[in-house]
Amino acid sequence: MRGKPRVLIIGLDGVGFELLERMAADGLAPNIAAIAARGFMCRLETTRPPTTFPAWTSFLTGAIPSRHGLPDFTIRSGYRVRFAGAADRRLPTVLSHLERRGATVGAAWFPATYPPEPLSGYQISGWDSPVTAAGDPSFVHPADLHADLEAAFGADHVAFDTLDEMRSDPGWYLEAAEALPRRAARRAEIAAWLLERRPVDVAAFWLGEADTASHHFWAFHDPGSPRRPDSFAPGLSRVLTDVYRALDEAVGCIVEAAGEDASIALISDHGSGGSSDVALHPNRMLRDAGLLELSRGVLPRLDAGTARGILPGLVPPRLRRAAFRAAGGIAPALIESRLRFGGIDWSRTRAFSDELAYAPAVWINQLGREPRGTVRARDREAVAREVERAALALRSPDGEPIVRRVVRREEIHTGRWRHLFPDLLLELADQGGYTPACVPSGARPGPSVTRLSGDALLGRKGRSLPGCHTPDAMLCAAGPSAPSAPRAGAAIHDAAALATAMAGVAPAPWFDGSWPPAGGARSGERKDDARAPGGSERRGYTAAEERVVAARLKRLGYLEG
Repeated sequence: MRGKPRVLIIGLDGVGFELLERMAADGLAPNIAAIAARGFMCRLETTRPPTTFPAWTSFLTGAIPSRHGLPDFTIRSGYRVRFAGAADRRLPTVLSHLERRGATVGAAWFPATYPPEPLSGYQISGWDSPVTAAGDPSFVHPADLHADLEAAFGADHVAFDTLDEMRSDPGWYLEAAEALPRRAARRAEIAAWLLERRPVDVAAFWLGEADTASHHFWAFHDPGSPRRPDSFAPGLSRVLTDVYRALDEAVGCIVEAAGEDASIALISDHGSGGSSDVALHPNRMLRDAGLLELSRGVLPRLDAGTARGILPGLVPPRLRRAAFRAAGGIAPALIESRLRFGGIDWSRTRAFSDELAYAPAVWINQLGREPRGTVRARDREAVAREVERAALALRSPDGEPIVRRVVRREEIHTGRWRHLFPDLLLELADQGGYTPACVPSGARPGPSVTRLSGDALLGRKGRSLPGCHTPDAMLCAAGPSAPSAPRAGAAIHDAAALATAMAGVAPAPWFDGSWPPAGGARSGERKDDARAPGGSERRGYTAAEERVVAARLKRLGYLEG
């Protein structure tokens, strides 16, 4: 085994090409700029919509989402959702492929990797679902590595100064402003330790601080943000820049520990941008169009955004773990299902939305597919056109269009697991450089489009936040086996083929991506979808694993999977 890695991969969650390019030009990211100067940095196409689980899993499998089968943090079945995780992944990872071809591999902290793979090197799982705030020994393979990390860095070597993101008080922002750069430095310290103590041929590490900072601090960072508060602590305007500087320093630390002979690839899953104060309520839109009805005679209920914001806050962080563990791990999924779909009269509904803030989409209530479906298969397109007309007719309070385009599932998803993805995706129109917010409708009447104000401008986890995901992911590479120039049209599923090429290994037969990129993905169902070597044999969490996942609501407070 080599003492230093041949290939070093660093995943930078939420680091957008455009913002990073500006910061590098301003001298705020000198280490990343130096890597780009030795090689290249370019835009990387990501998944549609640009969401965390599908995007990172596309990198890890080299496949488009409808072939790797992980659509989101949750998977919908009927009118309920359940937690999703690595066990739902239908294809093997590039990590296991490299190992089968003779390379030793170590990876740490990537999302959607719980439970960890039994790599000959090591794997430390990521937060894996929004309910995960702190890890435990089950996150680490091999088992003895957890004890070594605990001895070196303490019991919180996975938790990393966990922030309770359900809080929205001024003190939280000041705490986060200090904690996020510290957490990036801590991850770099652990990565350097792993590179020294557990040498492998290919090492991969994930850093997520930019995503958290962008979601919460964009309005302070951006003077033009429509969600910028009238007054706030002066230092908050520098937090996003400080976090990018800290990430650049972390990259420099890890690269130095890897040694000058390592080939380097920096990859992000999506970019980050600003949210508008204009809010779309998809189920109100569908109700106004005569496509959705609420149940008659039900008591008014809290809307999903309010409930996600209030309910966890009523339970002290230390008690949340016990509360959800006592419920057998079922409560969070049931609560989330109720928040998304409770109160809908399915017998009078033809279309409905999950109303996810990061991925506005619509499902058709199809007869024979849904438990109480009403739309015959032959009428699906007619209903889709009704949804499209309603969406394209929406206007902001300033008279601007809200929805730019309604995309059919078949335009995006061509793999055998395409049925796991919504029937229609709402691509939102730009509002003066900002993206409209998607906010749950609740049970009370109201307009389909509103303007946020007051406390809703900053929001909190589980509600619309001032920063949102954008499609401008990033790829930067340099080193002896790295390509010397960017390739037009590179997508995130091409990055797995880049990793194998840098390691001197042939791509896996199930890869949709390639290097150099071929442009686009292989279309249609592939014969290796179901039986690719090393793929998971089980789907979803066992009851015991569901309890573990639910227990990780300890401090993050999410109620969805």
